[in-house]
Amino acid sequence: MPTPTRSLSQVTVCLLLLGVVGFAMSAQYAIGMPPLLKADEKQHAAYAIVLSQGVLPTIDTNTPADPMRYPQFAEALFGLDEPRRDIWVANHPPLFYVMSLPLVWLGDAVGDVGVTLLGMRLLNALGYALSIILIGLLARELVPRRRVVPVLAAATVLGCGAVTYDGGAIYNDGWGTVAASLTLLLGFRMVREGVTRDRLIWATVAGVAAASFRSTGLVAVLVLGACVLAALWLRDPTMRTFRRGVLLAVRIGLAPVVVIGWFYLRNIVLYGDPTASAALFEKFSRQTHGDTLFQLVNPQLYLHLYGSLWADDVIPKVWALAAAATLVVTVTGLVLDVNAKARPRPGGVMRRVVIPGPEPTLLQRRLELAVRVLMGIYCVIILVNVASFHAGGGWIHARYAVPFLPVIAVLTSLAILRLSRRWVSGVDEAVLDEAVLDEEGVDLRITLYASVGFIVSAMVAHLHIQQRIDGPADASWLVALIAADLVMFAVAAYVAAQLRRRLRSEGEPFARRSSVDQPRVARVSH
Repeated sequence: MPTPTRSLSQVTVCLLLLGVVGFAMSAQYAIGMPPLLKADEKQHAAYAIVLSQGVLPTIDTNTPADPMRYPQFAEALFGLDEPRRDIWVANHPPLFYVMSLPLVWLGDAVGDVGVTLLGMRLLNALGYALSIILIGLLARELVPRRRVVPVLAAATVLGCGAVTYDGGAIYNDGWGTVAASLTLLLGFRMVREGVTRDRLIWATVAGVAAASFRSTGLVAVLVLGACVLAALWLRDPTMRTFRRGVLLAVRIGLAPVVVIGWFYLRNIVLYGDPTASAALFEKFSRQTHGDTLFQLVNPQLYLHLYGSLWADDVIPKVWALAAAATLVVTVTGLVLDVNAKARPRPGGVMRRVVIPGPEPTLLQRRLELAVRVLMGIYCVIILVNVASFHAGGGWIHARYAVPFLPVIAVLTSLAILRLSRRWVSGVDEAVLDEAVLDEEGVDLRITLYASVGFIVSAMVAHLHIQQRIDGPADASWLVALIAADLVMFAVAAYVAAQLRRRLRSEGEPFARRSSVDQPRVARVSH
């Protein structure tokens, strides 16, 4: 469905602004946290250091601990048993660590590994910031006719305290999420807008990168192949088209096999499976938590995953209340939204929401449904993997909930847009055209209030978390921390002001359509 160019640019700008806030917050954590504070940071950094020496580590390779060259590692490893002194994250593909090699060389050049550690944290912070933007873009593919949903979805992700907190550590999750999200985004674009040579090439490249960051990227590649098949079949349901779609899907799947398949084969040879999960459980003598089916029907798994986005690791557990409140708002709002569509009222929160836009064709509706089904398939496969991992003895962290954020953020956004109509109402609806445009104006006002609210919530959580992480007590660190705090607050204030200017129902920036678009306006109900 055609989207007004000016509106598209404003959505993109708003997403970029929210991504900048996310980067500023994660960068402040990167500067403020003591070196190698968070779990697995030592191992992720050591992977890159050992790789820079020309060695691809295994899960039994020792972490560098020379107190003269790597004093931070020597201090962090003190008192740990032998298994925890190894680079157990070496089961991950090497792309993130290859990207980190210039940072390792820079640290070697200046004679301070602390430069490498900070650089790798900032690299991950950039990945998480881009993930916030891409989650917003995925939200646009899932709900294409509610123009504010991408912005509100990105703001929702920003409001999850664990997202920016994990973004300030040395993890490969940030860029793994970027590559997987980009793979899905390009696949969904092909479903909605058609398969082209350029889209196929870029989607395949993104899929290869996703598989080269983390093993979960292989799931994105699988869904990408399904996207191509669905995009072709839904437009031309013939056996010839089906065969062409299957052939293209196979080619997409073969690309990561050719580029990074050697690494997964190496894992199979060394550890017995592509992800080395069994070897790692044995290495750390992990106790099983039932089987995969038990975890899939265990409500605690879902509550733990959801709650970890707000209260994980050292984050004060009081923030679990924020998770509970968000869940209540989401469920309540979605129930009201379903009832309002089935039995709309003349006004109030249960009124029918009419958004301007061309009436979608039957094909467009099928394509939109296909995108949502494919997103659901992706989430189900990831969920089965997480349940299997937890059943085998693995621990649940907020990072494992990140793949579900596009769906969580979209559902929360739709719930907020419905529930907030109890307090945010339109102007006089005597004229139909005014009523139609007014409903979009209500969406804009709700998005502005909610987005600023999520930014404020994120800043409060940030300050609360900051009290739990004590950095080195020296003057240079204190100056850097204060500077990072000031920059973070300045960025947040600027972005809030920009959202206020751009998310308005009058004037050019977001609401008005060009004369070309006006004749195409129709009643699109939600």
